[in-house]
Amino acid sequence: ISAGFAILEATRAAPHTPRPPVAFLDPRAASSIANPAEMSAVAASLVVSVRAAPARSGAAKISQTRATRVVRAIPPTGRGASVVPNAASSDTGTAIEQLQFLTPNEAKAVRDEFGTPTYVYDLNRLEEQASKALNFPNAFGLTVRYAMKASPNAAILKVFRKKGLNIDASSGYEVYRAVKAGFEYENISLSTQEFPSFFAALVEKGLKINACSLSQLEQFGKAFPGKEIGLRFNPGLGSGGTGKTNVGGPSSSFGIWHELLPEAKALCEKYELNVVRIHTHIGSGSDPAVWTKTSGMSLTLCKEFPSVKTLNLGGGYKVGRMAYEKSTDLQIVGAPVKELFEQYKKDTGTELHLEIEPGTFLLANSCSIVSTVQDKVTTGTDGGHTFLKLDAGMTEVLRPSLYAAQHPLVAVSAKGTSPTTTEKYVVVGHCCESGDLMTPGPDDAESIAERTMGALEIGDILVVEGAGAYCAGMSSKNYNSFPEAPEVMKGKDGVMHLIRKRQNLEQILENEIELRDDAC
Repeated sequence: ISAGFAILEATRAAPHTPRPPVAFLDPRAASSIANPAEMSAVAASLVVSVRAAPARSGAAKISQTRATRVVRAIPPTGRGASVVPNAASSDTGTAIEQLQFLTPNEAKAVRDEFGTPTYVYDLNRLEEQASKALNFPNAFGLTVRYAMKASPNAAILKVFRKKGLNIDASSGYEVYRAVKAGFEYENISLSTQEFPSFFAALVEKGLKINACSLSQLEQFGKAFPGKEIGLRFNPGLGSGGTGKTNVGGPSSSFGIWHELLPEAKALCEKYELNVVRIHTHIGSGSDPAVWTKTSGMSLTLCKEFPSVKTLNLGGGYKVGRMAYEKSTDLQIVGAPVKELFEQYKKDTGTELHLEIEPGTFLLANSCSIVSTVQDKVTTGTDGGHTFLKLDAGMTEVLRPSLYAAQHPLVAVSAKGTSPTTTEKYVVVGHCCESGDLMTPGPDDAESIAERTMGALEIGDILVVEGAGAYCAGMSSKNYNSFPEAPEVMKGKDGVMHLIRKRQNLEQILENEIELRDDAC
């Protein structure tokens, strides 16, 4: 590293012809650079960070940097220095993000009435996305199940229930929550990592269950011999923007591994179970070829159980939150699936009913988080950054910290107008946690990236877009004892309706029990 900086300093003034930045710089890459002047050009386009001990407070700690744009926070793994390309050279573009359904004045009005941070859902968008899902190409009937883990608020469940959607639940508690929101048990399907101890009571009321492991299948068989059952298989293929959104293939624990088919069939025969549903789900993606292949593999599994009447292909339809991200076109993805179902009938004489389970597709761009810039700090001009500190963070949207998810960030002045100038910022949350970062580098949760947006000062508003799915429902609630943020629904009438109140401190503490003095 020292030698690299020495070369950079020695050649800083040398004339050179600019060349595109390279992704990595190690001894092998350095040896391919023709001359010291060229080395200077490459080095100027890169950011070098030296491994530092992880911090628990503030933004990522960087001990030495050059040419700020994207900086990797390196954990002490012994890998040494890391070099990350200048974000401006990536294909993510530099366009200023725009508000999706709120106006600047509406964002101000939300803050004035409900405070910040506040989630704001748009009912019109929810219904529009539901209509698209209900129009998924199918040959012999379709059921759309809302993957309620994406955002389980009762108001959202009500909107989708009125649109004719059913429910995909991921826990026994979600089942009860859906029933409380007005769904019938028979319109709910449970596919879960943790088989609830009270599953028998749910089944007796009409709940549909998909066994996701051999042990779940055995438990169901013992309790309900001769009953109808669904089986969730891992077809051996996965898809996802990151490994954390991939729920298929050998690295995923979801579903019965396809090679265990004989064992699954043996258990069904042992308990005389009638397999009426096959369920597969591979993760998030938008590639039609992947979905076609998965559908074909799933239909092959259906042929192993002649009693099957329904094939559930899961969800995971990719939604682009950022302008440069691709979104799934359900008509394109669904057309070849419909053809496969038609061919299946020709081959077997069976008309299979299709089920899909969208979550992100329905919610992602149907919600915004209105937050306030509560502080603004700088780490200097020589390799430093200007940081915006929000009154929101991983307590409202965990996705950037968890897997470097990118969310549009839109500046609004305190007066409810759009700024007329732009600046580059690193945006962080309010938690005392170095990972509470709203602008990680693309595909790298261990890096920080600057984002160009409207110029902001303390007291201004920043709107986090694309916050509908896996935000309110997957936040690190109450970390640092921050209260749960309120949720608001922008109705068809344009009025902002409160659908969840802001939590108070007493509610955070209500389940705690004081330890007796004589116990300590």
